[in-house]
Amino acid sequence: MKDAVNLRLGLGMSKLERPRRADGEAPEYLEWLRKRVHGAGGGATSWLEGQTIEQVLAASEVLGAILEHGHAVRVTKLKPMQTEEATDIGFSIYREGPAAIEEALNTIRQTSSATAVQAGSLAYYGNLFDWLDRRCNALDPGPIRDILRDHIVKHSAIEPGTRVLGVEITERRYHTIYSLSTEVRIDRPRLSRLLKKLGQVPQGATEIETGNMVFNSVETVSLIEAFRTAIPLSDVPDYLGASKRQVEILYREGLLKPLIPRNGRGSVRHVVFSRKHLDDLLCKIDAFPELDLGVATNLHPVSYACQRGAGRFEDVFRKILAGVIPCFRHPDHSGIGAIFVDVGALLGLKIPS
Repeated sequence: MKDAVNLRLGLGMSKLERPRRADGEAPEYLEWLRKRVHGAGGGATSWLEGQTIEQVLAASEVLGAILEHGHAVRVTKLKPMQTEEATDIGFSIYREGPAAIEEALNTIRQTSSATAVQAGSLAYYGNLFDWLDRRCNALDPGPIRDILRDHIVKHSAIEPGTRVLGVEITERRYHTIYSLSTEVRIDRPRLSRLLKKLGQVPQGATEIETGNMVFNSVETVSLIEAFRTAIPLSDVPDYLGASKRQVEILYREGLLKPLIPRNGRGSVRHVVFSRKHLDDLLCKIDAFPELDLGVATNLHPVSYACQRGAGRFEDVFRKILAGVIPCFRHPDHSGIGAIFVDVGALLGLKIPS
């Protein structure tokens, strides 16, 4: 076994010599290997039992080497003791399954020195990616390749049609600021300012930091489209069929939520509301039973009931939406102005102010 650099390679190159007592505590992976070779399973979970010895040890070796010696490490250049230590470190993570491996990949990606916007997977994952990428058409490295691919797709803006570790990515899941700018047809500087207002980018982020960020394709595009079709505060009364004072009260009480958070930069100067948010409120009102004009006696608009002492508008409206206060929808009106209530019954509830 003199030509081998570690036990894993030695197993396939020569016969094992007579066993001798080793100094120090044996690495964890050797105990697992001993039990696995002798058919005892190694005390492993089904996660390891479904993989070959070669797959487990090779993945552990490379994973541990990257974590211990950095992204550019060459496993074959390590000294035998370094290889054994790296394998033991990697095995302690790998044996715990996909969740633990993903945490390790988070660490590997975060400790990368890559800063360029166009940095690729090799820059973020180093020789771990290079090893798995080269083995795509050779020996099956096991499930670690799928785990790394999922991690790349989850944290990078991969263009549809791109092959990642042997598999073509058919659907975009994330955008960069550049691809997002093309998608929503907003120039990049303006889009960057908008994303800061929407809380998607930290206020103090530099251009390089913003360029390296990724944005969920569905959520971010939907958010920008919502901003494009948003209703300004001044137009909300007409849209909701309410008075200006009613809208101001609902906004102040948080029953109407602006698209840009109230504590966000520029939120006071540019108060807008998602059209969907307002439409959802109108749908709730449309679902109220229609008022029968022939039998309505003590039924009046909710604003009238509040003026007669039924309670504050915001409290009454909140209970109406919660279904606590029965109400009807006047067929000749729309929105909040269409809500009619029984004033006498409402006065009897004594809604606290």
